Amino acid sequence: MDTALVKTRFARIGARATVREPVWLNRFRREPDLFAIDIARDRRGEYFDFRVPREEDVDITIVDVQPAMRHLLLLVRQSGRKDKFLCGHDERHWFVAGVPGRSASTVVTAIEALKPQVVKGAQSQKALCVRERLRRRNAAFLLQGEWFFVLMNTENEAPAMRHLVFLD
Repeated sequence: MDTALVKTRFARIGARATVREPVWLNRFRREPDLFAIDIARDRRGEYFDFRVPREEDVDITIVDVQPAMRHLLLLVRQSGRKDKFLCGHDERHWFVAGVPGRSASTVVTAIEALKPQVVKGAQSQKALCVRERLRRRNAAFLLQGEWFFVLMNTENEAPAMRHLVFLD
């Protein structure tokens, strides 16, 4: 694993990254040697903190970098597993999200993979283009933090009556 390359790619989105060995709080009861990533904070602000066990063969690959969006897609191979993580910046803070499935190959497809099925259906129903799907507010939903608010009309109600459905 090339730690300098990881740091360089994170710098392209305006982030700092550190790569180090895991710290064990109890030397008698060790947890499994697994890769971990977290958001840490020091006097210079937030940064991505990678914990990579020395004994394990861990390969970290940056699949896609979108500097304008301040997001990147990360692929981690360890012990026959492949995990993808979307790393980026929201309104105020850096975040890491595990991407479900194996179909995500870009930042945009990773963002789509993280959306609930109801939101994907509302996007399709409104025939939103990719640019509109990436906005926090569009004709299909309103995104606030981790919450999606989907505008729903029911056939039994007057057109002026609308509901917001809360999805987590």
